[in-house]
Amino acid sequence: MRRSLAAIVTAALLALPASPALAGPPAASTGSAAAAQKAFDAGQDLYDKGQHEEAIAQFREAYTITKSPNARLMVARSLLALGKLVEAYEELSATKIEAATLAEQQPKYERARDSASAELAALEPKVAKVIVALAQPEGARVTLNGTALSAERLGVAIVVLPGKVVVEVEPAQGARMQREETVVGGQTKTIFVAPGVAAAKPEPIAPAPAESTTGGGVRIAGYVVAGLGVVGLGVFGVTTAMAQSKYDGLVADCGGKRCADPRYADVIDEGKRLDTIALGSLVGGAVGVAAGALMIALGGPKAAKKADARVVVGPAGAFVEVGGAF
Repeated sequence: MRRSLAAIVTAALLALPASPALAGPPAASTGSAAAAQKAFDAGQDLYDKGQHEEAIAQFREAYTITKSPNARLMVARSLLALGKLVEAYEELSATKIEAATLAEQQPKYERARDSASAELAALEPKVAKVIVALAQPEGARVTLNGTALSAERLGVAIVVLPGKVVVEVEPAQGARMQREETVVGGQTKTIFVAPGVAAAKPEPIAPAPAESTTGGGVRIAGYVVAGLGVVGLGVFGVTTAMAQSKYDGLVADCGGKRCADPRYADVIDEGKRLDTIALGSLVGGAVGVAAGALMIALGGPKAAKKADARVVVGPAGAFVEVGGAF
């Protein structure tokens, strides 16, 4: 399947403009420029012969010398030919950014910028993106499909192949957690994990004798509800920051104007979804904190007859079961 997919993508790319000639920064010495051009030409010859692994090594050598987006573009195309879609997407994204920056002063890089943009658009439906968000990221170790994620990669889109993705979180304190999700091509999915909030088995409290005092369970539940409210407020903070980051990126890419380019539709939709999650988390968190505080304040002992109670904590929250004759 991967081979056929790579063949389709490669065939689509053949309809794009031919590979650009290598062009490096003006500061490169004559000898370095000659060495870079030699490596680039060797890479192009290998690419044309279908020896893409070897071609990548030559193109990377040319890029190391010149930092030319043209060499990086050919690395991306070689990766596409090998069916390495995720790596190719990352190289194309970097090429687009570098070429766009250089094109502001050197128009010769406009072609590399436009080619990278077109090839990214063709690749979008073939990959998916995952955003991993934590309520308590401090000190946590996070992996995505077995690969460790640094703190800088939390809350930002990470390109993955469509299918099952596995997120594992080992918080600084608390039990290890794992989430599995399925993503499809062209989709961006946010996976939120709140370490420390896990289901617990009900713990029954011994039946109280007649005329004894009870009600402590309500206070305990109040602490749990308030804690869940705090987590909700944490979700609000994370999603608000993520939505602001996407907005800032749109402003930068679109020059402060309204983005009409359909390529940004997914980014705009994701930003709106994050705003909705943030608002819901704020309301839910505030209600949880307020309700928990009220339960703590009013959940003190009171007289009861032959009553027994138990506190039940589950994924959806906490509640108290009380039974007996009153």
